[in-house]
Amino acid sequence: MTESTQGIQNKWLLVIALALALIVVFLYNAHIRAIRAEREGDTIAVVELQKDIAVGQKLTSRHIGKAIIPKDSQNEYKKIVPWNQRDTLTVGDSRVVFRALRKGGFLLWDDIYKAAGEKASSKLGDGMVGIPIEFDRDQSLGDILSPGDTINLKGVFSAPSGTCRTYRIISHVRVMNVGGRGAAEAAGAPGRALNYRRITIEVSPEVSLKISNLMTHMVSPMQIEIQKAGPIIPADAGKINPDLESLAAQAKATTPSGAAVPAAIPPAFPGR
Repeated sequence: MTESTQGIQNKWLLVIALALALIVVFLYNAHIRAIRAEREGDTIAVVELQKDIAVGQKLTSRHIGKAIIPKDSQNEYKKIVPWNQRDTLTVGDSRVVFRALRKGGFLLWDDIYKAAGEKASSKLGDGMVGIPIEFDRDQSLGDILSPGDTINLKGVFSAPSGTCRTYRIISHVRVMNVGGRGAAEAAGAPGRALNYRRITIEVSPEVSLKISNLMTHMVSPMQIEIQKAGPIIPADAGKINPDLESLAAQAKATTPSGAAVPAAIPPAFPGR
């Protein structure tokens, strides 16, 4: 076989190899497109935050981006803003942020409100009420607490043995107001109070009555603890601790002289 003949054969082999490679790439891409098309119906596009946003800051298009999540997540994530409704965030309505938001999180409808013409009470959920909670000023959380944050309430109750014990009364309740300041006023405002003794929280009407009853049994002011906000809502969110339900059913009775009749907490409960 001459060198020229060998060279021609090598060229043909190279051409065939390149053609096979192109065919493989084409088939692979076609397969990926088929998989994506098949799964497209199982996903949804939502709004994801591209930047940190402070409380009261106006939302703009540069703050948001597109994220794809499984549709099943809609059962776990409450009120995520769909990507196809993003224009309502930045056009016409001019939305501002109700609570501090972090880059990489999903945007919820509850996180935003109209910049003007919307009453603060409109941020309450359907059928919910806002109630004030007072506590010792020394127990305030300072500037770490903002409207829109999620907190737990704790209280100290007397046990049958005469000792006292701390209970977590309710978990995952939303803060509507801090020290008389709502979301708009708290937005980078100078002189923001670091110490305060009153906040407003959002609860159901039934829970509101139970908290009022429980406060008559407490032996010291209410305590609060903040927790990192997240899109997943726990099953026990906004519900009274089951071990305190017996006390929550009624307020502490008083004697004719006006003195309170001692009420004991269930002795078996270890506290939480």
